[in-house]
Amino acid sequence: MVDPITIGIAISSAKMLIDKAVEVKDIAGALDNLFHAQEGKPVKVKHKKPTTRMQQLLRMKAGDADYDDETSISSVANDILVKKQNEIALRNLGREIDRKWGLGTFELITDEREKRLAEKKIAEDKSKEKAKISKEKSDEKWDKAFNYMIEFGKVILVFAAAGILVYFIWINRCVEKVC
Repeated sequence: MVDPITIGIAISSAKMLIDKAVEVKDIAGALDNLFHAQEGKPVKVKHKKPTTRMQQLLRMKAGDADYDDETSISSVANDILVKKQNEIALRNLGREIDRKWGLGTFELITDEREKRLAEKKIAEDKSKEKAKISKEKSDEKWDKAFNYMIEFGKVILVFAAAGILVYFIWINRCVEKVC
């Protein structure tokens, strides 16, 4: 579940900025924070006690003994209710933006954001593909270099064996005939 406190803070700061803003760009940072908080990776914080009054009431009504269990009815109900609260708050924020800058403004903002996220994902995929191709080329070069080193080692080994052979032949020649 996404951290409800972060989303709540982002929504409230965006609402405060709407009243003071003259242009949509004045609230862009607050909207950006809100969308990032909404998309945040689920963070499950283990609590020994419920932190909000809603969690306390749900725990008491459901009779859950341990709130840390993410499968308990109070935990599941809390997750769903927090999600619904955030959806309602976001919808209200959209209405305030539409009221101040005209009907459909918030929808345009969210549509443009989705478009930019799609473009960013495509760019990241291309970047990953380029990195993969570059890594394959690099691996190919290192494999080739390693193969050259092996072949060079074989040549050195052949010369070393030939040198040893010549040395022993020279020694035998010198031993039979005094050099």
